[in-house]
Amino acid sequence: GCVDGGNGMALEKSILDENGIRQLLAEEYGLHMTGIAHLPLGSAHCYRVCCEEGVYFFKEYPGEFSLDTVKKEAALVGYLCARSFPAARFIRTKNGAFCLRLDGGGARCDSRDGAVRDGHVVAVQEFIEGQSFLNDMPRRYMADCAKYLGLLHHILKNYPMENSMDESWLNNATAENNERRFDDLLDALEEQKSDPNYEKIRDEVLFKKNMAKKIEDMRGYFEGITYTQSHGDYTACQLICDDEHVKAVIDFAAATKVPAVWEIMRSYVQSFGACRDGAPFNTEELCDYVREYMKYADLSQQDLIALPYVYLVQLARSRYGYKEYVILKTENKDALLEFASWRTNVCREIYNNAEKISAALSELAAE
Repeated sequence: GCVDGGNGMALEKSILDENGIRQLLAEEYGLHMTGIAHLPLGSAHCYRVCCEEGVYFFKEYPGEFSLDTVKKEAALVGYLCARSFPAARFIRTKNGAFCLRLDGGGARCDSRDGAVRDGHVVAVQEFIEGQSFLNDMPRRYMADCAKYLGLLHHILKNYPMENSMDESWLNNATAENNERRFDDLLDALEEQKSDPNYEKIRDEVLFKKNMAKKIEDMRGYFEGITYTQSHGDYTACQLICDDEHVKAVIDFAAATKVPAVWEIMRSYVQSFGACRDGAPFNTEELCDYVREYMKYADLSQQDLIALPYVYLVQLARSRYGYKEYVILKTENKDALLEFASWRTNVCREIYNNAEKISAALSELAAE
């Protein structure tokens, strides 16, 4: 399904220690490690590894990733690099493979079909020096952020990819289904009345449950809009920057076909911290962002009118952060709750201003 979230840390225990990584690099890649640094990125275990041959990015994927999934990512990145799009190439093993699957003890076990069992897939990529941000990207990168998303959509136009926000996804987004999902959260929360965040979570979840009922009125906006092959998680933390510009786009593990306007709106909101600290939604800035995108990829008037509503259908349904805090009790649950609360505030702001946003964007079609 489409990616949700954007505030992560590795959720599973690594099956490799430093010596294991050193040995694997030498045996499988012919690379001789001289230093290693752990990078706190997303749900995978990521490392910057210095070798006699150069500097590389080493990634141990979470257990749900199969060999086939990572091979698809490597092929996509190769396709983009061949068309001069800035991405981090996958390094092949001595046997020509783009990735390996290890068993729970770190031994190689990828000779079979690549299905998930008890192991993790690992891969090595070029390391691109630079800085990335979370939800606080400085405004000076805004034009580049929009530009590379537009270029990406243009280049991937005919690339074969599955649709993750298709008709069946939309049919599942009924008011009844959404209310039930939030009721599950509220039931679990009732067991935790002593939690200092109880009232706040309850108010926010009730708001989202109520929003879920309004989704029925927005589903029609999906009719006739542009679906595009995309990154699937295009936000600031996937962009490598120097002092002034975006240098590269990384992590295509979630690449999928989605409404173009969903990825545009999500990338703007999450990269630049829209509505942070209770600020109102900046419609004019969003229009500038979309205007820049449209220099590189087309959007129809229907796309522009639908943009806030398409985003709201997904955002209003999302339990990300609340579920981790209330039910799963994830290790970094406080940070995830803060992230969830912020997105609920964004949801409220966009819903309250949806008509105004839609009207302002629709004027861009005539420019």
